[in-house]
Amino acid sequence: MKYFMTDVHGEYKGLELLLRYAEIDFTKDQLVFGGDSINRGRQSGKVIKRVKELTEAYPQNVVALIGNHEEMMRDYYQRGNGLWLSHGGKDTIRDLERTFPNEKVRTEHIEWASNLPLVYEDDEFVYTHAGLNSFEPLDKQSRDIIWMSEFDFYSISKEDLMSLTQRRPVVHGHTPCERIYFEGSRLNCDMGSNTYMIEEERGLGLVNLTEMTYLVYRQYHKKIEKREIARF
Repeated sequence: MKYFMTDVHGEYKGLELLLRYAEIDFTKDQLVFGGDSINRGRQSGKVIKRVKELTEAYPQNVVALIGNHEEMMRDYYQRGNGLWLSHGGKDTIRDLERTFPNEKVRTEHIEWASNLPLVYEDDEFVYTHAGLNSFEPLDKQSRDIIWMSEFDFYSISKEDLMSLTQRRPVVHGHTPCERIYFEGSRLNCDMGSNTYMIEEERGLGLVNLTEMTYLVYRQYHKKIEKREIARF
């Protein structure tokens, strides 16, 4: 099975519930995290710790990508850019200090999350946080892609995008949505964990790309729902 989870945004409880509910076999199944593990939610430190543990325990099957929130954290610690602080960074700093009281361990996790790859690809899909630039090769994408708006990404023609990816659909997040739809070339899997404007609709999704179904931990209702990916 191939799974994808993105934009966790500090939702540690939902992360653990979904992984247990799906009964993922990390020795056989593939799981890709699409970035934005931090900020907004209350347990960014635990999320980073868990994702890092999984990637290190199962390096052949578990992959984590960088999102724009990790990029803001990277810019803050490397260049002193304060943008991160106004997008949840202040709370995340405090949570990281609580989760990792040892400064060396805390720094290791920050550096790990700050240096994750932009893109991952397998024989069926290409994975990224927000989008891709159709004028750049997959292995030379600029860092701007992790900030790409849904409008800009979906303005790329299906033909141009599929030419770039060698006919493989792109699995991504970044822009919150209430339902997951597949139009043949793109699959937005961000269910709005701790971010969606309608609080009752906020959720964390775990997408089963093999079966084209997904589990959603609905934060407001504190329950898990299974849904099918709509196609059009």
